[in-house]
Amino acid sequence: MPQTTLEVSVSFMGEMVSIVGARNLKLALPEGATVGDLLASLSKSYGEDFRCRVFSGPAKLQHTMLIFVDGENIKERGGLAAGLGNGEVEVIMLPMFGGG
Repeated sequence: MPQTTLEVSVSFMGEMVSIVGARNLKLALPEGATVGDLLASLSKSYGEDFRCRVFSGPAKLQHTMLIFVDGENIKERGGLAAGLGNGEVEVIMLPMFGGG
């Protein structure tokens, strides 16, 4: 039986746009994929610059990286284990700037 896939729309903000080279991407991931799976896939595609900007350590997001799935911060949905749902999903990656 063929595995069903999920179409994920990813929107990038700030410096993520220059790292990825696009403001918006569409990816197909296996149904049941998590935010962690999405980031692992993007890390493979965009390499060390992407990985360093998003992660501060293994499976640990930079404190300045906000990720929303369907308008909800993943911190409220289980972090990297947050599911991407079962339809089209929009993920917005918004790097915040330190200071204040």
